[in-house]
Amino acid sequence: MKNVAKIIKARGGLRALAGFPVGTGKAIRVESEGFMDLHIECIGESPHGEGMVLVSVAHYGEQNGDLMRDPDMVFDVNTSDDPAIGWESGNWRPVSFRNDYAGLFQEALFLQDGRVMVRPGLVKELRAFARIWDHNIKAQGFVEAAGLAVCHA
Repeated sequence: MKNVAKIIKARGGLRALAGFPVGTGKAIRVESEGFMDLHIECIGESPHGEGMVLVSVAHYGEQNGDLMRDPDMVFDVNTSDDPAIGWESGNWRPVSFRNDYAGLFQEALFLQDGRVMVRPGLVKELRAFARIWDHNIKAQGFVEAAGLAVCHA
């Protein structure tokens, strides 16, 4: 999620998004003509590891007056400022995927009896989806709309 990390950086960084204590930060909403708004927010500390937060990246639509996630992915994000391993790397671990229109909710990581359980196949599948989605986020103008210069190399 390198492009999403760029948007977070342009809007003050992960500390501004998460807030301290975690969960008191400011959510990010980016509009791009012709597409559902992009929403990025820290939804709390991760139970899956020390120094990790949960970040939700979502598009929302509306159906019969209800907000519908299309999709909403939650990621484990390392809070380190080290660009090689931290949040700016965009190498985030998928935790869950939800699409309300399809009635789909999947958990790649979850707690069971105090232990972190991982579904490796689903993690791989969600990483692949996240790479495509992150590319589309840039192609659909969200990075530029967030106030970042887009390099056309």
